[in-house]
Amino acid sequence: MIITVKKVINAISILISLIILFACIFDLQYSILIGPFLDSLLLSALTIIGLIFAIATIPVNGFKKNLSYIPLILLFMAFMITFFLPRMNFDYYIHYSLNKENLEFINRETKKENIYEMTDMLRYHKRLNEAYLANDFSYKGKNDIEKAFGEYININNLDIDKIVEIQNKLISSNIMSIYRDDDYLILTIDGFIDNEYGYIKPFSKGIQIGECIPPYGLKILKLIKLKNGWYFFYTT
Repeated sequence: MIITVKKVINAISILISLIILFACIFDLQYSILIGPFLDSLLLSALTIIGLIFAIATIPVNGFKKNLSYIPLILLFMAFMITFFLPRMNFDYYIHYSLNKENLEFINRETKKENIYEMTDMLRYHKRLNEAYLANDFSYKGKNDIEKAFGEYININNLDIDKIVEIQNKLISSNIMSIYRDDDYLILTIDGFIDNEYGYIKPFSKGIQIGECIPPYGLKILKLIKLKNGWYFFYTT
């Protein structure tokens, strides 16, 4: 079977157009997979490449053939969804559904165990309430955490096994850190120096776009309501 240049251009053009359409339907320019900044750059690059191939498809197939215009039609549909239709937020609902048991476990057990700040212990900054370490090591499992925070855990009568369980839930859901006070439970997935994104659950009051949240006082830019009092947020 001979694969011609024409078939390759058609296949690539339609594939990229479908990917962009899928990304717009599922709101992946604000995806939590690799972060909103990188997702936006990736989608922009794909859009430029998709337009180039979509335009190239027309003379390759001929101006009179309907097949020539399919990639452009798909891209047009993607632009219409992005700029004129309300966000459907499918990817957030899917991610929440896959991780809701972990979120509820973290909410329940951090309150029960009096854990109000904690990281996943895998990154440079590691925290367990007031106890703080900064290094390039990863602490995963009971032995590592006990060596690093054992003294603080013993003095404050914390349950090391429960801390390990909470850490496992964080890692499983790709959550970087926990912050808890009387008003919110904030589970940060990732972010940059002056912004972050993740899950938030308000307790004593509601929450809205434009509100500043702890621990850094960052302002909420985007807020997606989920279920059981949970929201997904972006700050700036």
